[in-house]
Amino acid sequence: MTNISTALRRFFALTVAIAAVTTATAGAAPLTKQNGKTPVFSSFTPICAMPAYLNYGDCNGSANTFSDVGGRIDAVQPKAGTWNLDLTFTHLRPGVSYTLWGNQSGVTPVPGSFMGGFFAIDTSRADTAGTARFSYQTRNATNLGFDLNTTDPNVTIVTSWWSHQWLQILNAAGALYVQ
Repeated sequence: MTNISTALRRFFALTVAIAAVTTATAGAAPLTKQNGKTPVFSSFTPICAMPAYLNYGDCNGSANTFSDVGGRIDAVQPKAGTWNLDLTFTHLRPGVSYTLWGNQSGVTPVPGSFMGGFFAIDTSRADTAGTARFSYQTRNATNLGFDLNTTDPNVTIVTSWWSHQWLQILNAAGALYVQ
């Protein structure tokens, strides 16, 4: 009888230890990189490449203006319903201040018309290599598009909003894609 009670005590102790470790591990789950090594989006459109904006801002009639500017969005979902977006833009003018604007109005953009719904996310000065970085957290990624503008004067350089390349939620797990 003593052997059974000793074995039973050990079994219960082991069960409690496993349950405690499992609970602690689940509560301390690591952040998951939503898009791994591949960005959620990396095809920002130079504003000058859009025919309606050929004579806008610094375009001067050239569709190639800003064509070397690159941008990417990396997404991390630290918990259900929350997305941390890291946006990186390259080949900018070093030392120039840039503002990242967001819009998720869902309204179809009409070139040449002021569209409401824009909100300033942050301002960043391009480093000596011409790179500017921004971070944005949202609880609603649906229809979210971006414009990168020079800060002063406020002129769009590249866009995902005007080109109708908006973030969408792919599935119940919260994976993102661009429509």
